Amino acid sequence: MLRLVFGALRRRRAQGLAVLVLTVLLCAVAAAGPLYTAAAGGRVAAADLAEAPAPQRLLSVHRSAPTGGDPATALDGFRREVEALLPGEHGAVLGLTQTLTADTGGFGRMVPVAYRDGACPSMRLAGDCPARAGEAAVSAHTANALGLRAGDELVLRSQPGAPKVSLRVTATYERQDPGGAWWADPLFGPGHIVAGEETLDPVFVPLETFAGDVLDGPTAVCTVPVTKALIDRLDVVSTTLREAGFDTEAPSGALLDRIAEDQAATADGVLAGWVEALTLCLLALGIVGRHTAQDRRPDLALLKLRGATRRRMLRLVLWQHLLPVAAALPAGLPLGWAVARLAAGAPAPADRLPAAAVAAGIAAGAGLVVLVLVEVPLLRTPVAGLLRRSAAPGRRWAGALVDVLLVALAGAALVQARSGTGNGVGLVAPVLAALAVAGLLARVVTALAGQAGRAALRTGRLPLAMAALQYHRRAGIDRIFALVAVAVALLGLAASGYAAAGRARAERTAAELGADRVFTVRAANQSVLLSAVRAADPGGRQAMAVALDRGAVPPVLAVDTARYAAVTGRPLSLPPALDSDPPAVDGDELTVRAVNDSGGPLRLTVQLVHATNGATVRVVLGPLDPGEHEATAPVDGCATAPGCRIVSLALAGPSDVDGAPGPAPAGAGLSVRALRQHARTVLDGGRLGDPRYWRSALSGPVIVIAPKAGALTLRVPRPAFDGDTAVPDARAFAVDTRLPVPALLAGQRPHAWNFGDALLSMFGASAVPLDLTRTGALLPVLGPAGVVLDLATLQRALPDLVNPGELQVWLAPGAPAGAIAGRLAAAGVELLGSETAREHERRLATHGPAFAALFRLLAAAAGLLLAAVASAVAVTVEQRVRAREVRAMRTQGLAARVAVGAGVGGQLALLGLATLGGLVTAVVVGAAVGEPIPVFVDGWRLTQPPPAFQPVALAAAGLLAVLVLGGVSAGVLLSWTRGVLREGAGR
Repeated sequence: MLRLVFGALRRRRAQGLAVLVLTVLLCAVAAAGPLYTAAAGGRVAAADLAEAPAPQRLLSVHRSAPTGGDPATALDGFRREVEALLPGEHGAVLGLTQTLTADTGGFGRMVPVAYRDGACPSMRLAGDCPARAGEAAVSAHTANALGLRAGDELVLRSQPGAPKVSLRVTATYERQDPGGAWWADPLFGPGHIVAGEETLDPVFVPLETFAGDVLDGPTAVCTVPVTKALIDRLDVVSTTLREAGFDTEAPSGALLDRIAEDQAATADGVLAGWVEALTLCLLALGIVGRHTAQDRRPDLALLKLRGATRRRMLRLVLWQHLLPVAAALPAGLPLGWAVARLAAGAPAPADRLPAAAVAAGIAAGAGLVVLVLVEVPLLRTPVAGLLRRSAAPGRRWAGALVDVLLVALAGAALVQARSGTGNGVGLVAPVLAALAVAGLLARVVTALAGQAGRAALRTGRLPLAMAALQYHRRAGIDRIFALVAVAVALLGLAASGYAAAGRARAERTAAELGADRVFTVRAANQSVLLSAVRAADPGGRQAMAVALDRGAVPPVLAVDTARYAAVTGRPLSLPPALDSDPPAVDGDELTVRAVNDSGGPLRLTVQLVHATNGATVRVVLGPLDPGEHEATAPVDGCATAPGCRIVSLALAGPSDVDGAPGPAPAGAGLSVRALRQHARTVLDGGRLGDPRYWRSALSGPVIVIAPKAGALTLRVPRPAFDGDTAVPDARAFAVDTRLPVPALLAGQRPHAWNFGDALLSMFGASAVPLDLTRTGALLPVLGPAGVVLDLATLQRALPDLVNPGELQVWLAPGAPAGAIAGRLAAAGVELLGSETAREHERRLATHGPAFAALFRLLAAAAGLLLAAVASAVAVTVEQRVRAREVRAMRTQGLAARVAVGAGVGGQLALLGLATLGGLVTAVVVGAAVGEPIPVFVDGWRLTQPPPAFQPVALAAAGLLAVLVLGGVSAGVLLSWTRGVLREGAGR
């Protein structure tokens, strides 16, 4: 029997090779699915970990570790125990911490004393790194709170009256990377206040400091960066550590849920593409098997005439297909591994190889079953039917029944897909819908071909008539049409989905990042940043200063609107800051002339802010006795151009309280008539008496402000009732910008704004009124909810800016990033990080939906190749039958040109019409299915997402289909054409 099988394979090498190629592709696709899912899932988890906040990327293990006078041995023993329970994990940071109390002003403040690996390199020190026992580095905030500086002694106790430990301060520190992993462990984080009890920032000391009696009971801490491998076994590891007596702080459930959702999106998309490709593989094998079986009809008839039983012929057919299938399995498995490795950008875990081998084996077995099943009808055909050259009449009702079943399945799948159920039948809705639509189109095209052939025959157009009628009469032509149309449709859908996802990521990048390149920077305040950016880019077309307050409600983005359009390329419907400069103080002294109508002396406090460096300068003028007087005071910090602008004038009493001017008594009043510097008037009566330039505080009790008659009168109101001890805000704020501040609002308006003015507190300052313009578009960086306003306007509107917020510098495309960064550094702006739009898009492309879209595109391309091979095999078998017909017609005088035109034109018409039908099917199915897999799994949505139908991508898919289908069939058609012409020349 084997000799017969090998003889049959040698006689039909082309068909055997086609079965081998199709089965190799089938096994490769089957193996690539699970391998790609595992490899992409690992990359997705790594991307989610990298984007998570630093505290969620750490596993903190801690336990009490009495030192017994030898902290190094205690810490080393703790390390060995942890490493034994966390084998293979690297990058651990060890530390000790113990909280003591500092007694200041009669009340205690909690002060953590800490040692940690790599402390000094993680801090910006003003002084020397503590190197010996008893030396310490304290934060600038702690130093201010405790009144410490380098060289001072810090005395701490475990509790009042307990033994003390004295630490000598060698340096103050600022955190080098506040958002980095080193500072993310809460046991070493910044200070906080809980239930009225304040804990200051950690005080860092050398390890030897814990050898003393007071610091002999610290908590040992091991912070381990969480990796993908650790995430997979985090529950087991946490349980093991707790059973061993350790306390743990593990990543939050939100991060684990995000990773699970991202990996699920990957698996769902890969499953959909995998099923589509496997379906096309089996359909292509069925069509190839059917056509090769038709070519073996004489062989089967001969076997039957020689008395071969049906079982024996079935074994012969089985072995004839088993050999190429068996040879394809070892070739398809490594091909699938290589494709998954290249597409995912990472190798799949070794433990997934058995699953891939099983999938490839099952797919190969399914392919073998399909090949055998298409042979079964021929085995039951009598000898007369096998020897008939023309096709026997088919069972039309069977084909119609298959079409009806496909339409029903496609309808159910579409309902599930449109309902938002992204699993089960809904995932394969595109391929089922494509099969249904392509089957119906195939029937329509076949019927139209018959009508067109008869019409052409009546009008004498013989080549067209022959091509159309042969198309109409060819057995199985509708199956080839449907296969090619489905392959083209799935490629068009995958290409459109891939392109739409890319556009969505680009639009999200523009919304989240804001500009082509974004610097994250640190500056003393917003004024320093604004002036530094304007100095670094005097033309105003390459760089723009930005400040973010994500903690405000709603969050705030402040931009330099005068530069926004030039830097981002997008308009912003906000007016720029006022061009007029407010009155400036630029000398070394300031004089006031005022009338005191009170019974005692008063003082006037003038708050100034330098226009360039943002430094606050306070000038106290007076005391001013009752009556009209002048008072002069020195001004320190405003001599540097362009000087200082006036923020507020405040009425104060004659004495200080805690080093600051105390409040004026109730009923006291002061009329300010002029402010001048030497011979230059800074504020005259006209501006002081104009109510447009002055306002009181916007909340709480305030003083009475009366700008009129050439003077600004400040008066403290009397108590509204007996026992009213509220101290009013005594400041009159200078108005030198637009108020309310123009702002864009996206999202819901806060409830409180519906019943009063839109007052928003931001950057740690007092509330400022806003003049809101609603927008339905996504705001840059903030997305669907937030407020955008002008940074320069905000500088003048906020009277008491405390927190500069998150500072950024946005760069235009093509801006010299290196040169601008250098100029900013020279102006005192420190560069903390940089990200480009391309980098942001690549980061978004490392999540599940992007990997799913890529696999579907690759699977669709494999499906197109399968359809091309199947159509080429069908052409090969068909041309052998056609060759006899052409020879007969040539004998009757048919011109070779007509025969060639009919034969080649018919095949090209089939491929062209099927390609066009596939594109039509893609449009129909795309409109019906919608978005089977969301582009983003974190709930982020564009207000106007790109349509699923992408004309350019669909056209590219059609062009690729024409090239592949035409290229694969070209060899067969050229060979047949040369044969016809050679026979014609022989006549």
